[in-house]
Amino acid sequence: MSSDASTIPVPTQPDYPFHAETRAAAVRLRPVTPADVPAVNAYRSLAEIARYLPHQPHAMADTELTVAAMVSQRDFITPGQWLDLAVEHGSSREAVGEVLLKWDARNWRRGEIGFVFSPAVQGRGVAFAACAAALEIAFTHFGWHRVEGICDDRNEKSAALMARLGMRLEATFVEADWCKGEWITLRHYAILKREWLARERG
Repeated sequence: MSSDASTIPVPTQPDYPFHAETRAAAVRLRPVTPADVPAVNAYRSLAEIARYLPHQPHAMADTELTVAAMVSQRDFITPGQWLDLAVEHGSSREAVGEVLLKWDARNWRRGEIGFVFSPAVQGRGVAFAACAAALEIAFTHFGWHRVEGICDDRNEKSAALMARLGMRLEATFVEADWCKGEWITLRHYAILKREWLARERG
């Protein structure tokens, strides 16, 4: 689905920080800033976190470049861009993870979700609360019709999180991508706006 650039509405971002709460955790989402570099590097530099990301463990210079790219897309005005939202938890303003929303370059009513979290908050409901908040933004603020998610077939934690969010496994692409010197199998998940709203009301 293509459309003239002049007719594509720019997504309406919510007021930040965007507060969200589940029975297990309360989180705040806000755009990543240059001040987040040390916190983001603290987890993106870990081998266990980078294992299923498209990059090797970060040096500080790598994180500086990554965050600069995220900040440059903060206005989120062109299909194909990523909006990277830092996740805050508790009283600290330090990022404990990120949730990313990618605006599809070919269909302005479709997007993709991605996420990465510090091991310090794993198993505490923070990832679920943050991703649920991001889906709420995607559907109720951006007006997207469909959100997709992709993970390495071996990444059981990410797959389980997307399933808990109500995203269905739609396809498994065997050895579909070459990454870090090996062919990897990808799982593709998705959820529609009406499915998300029904889930939230239920």
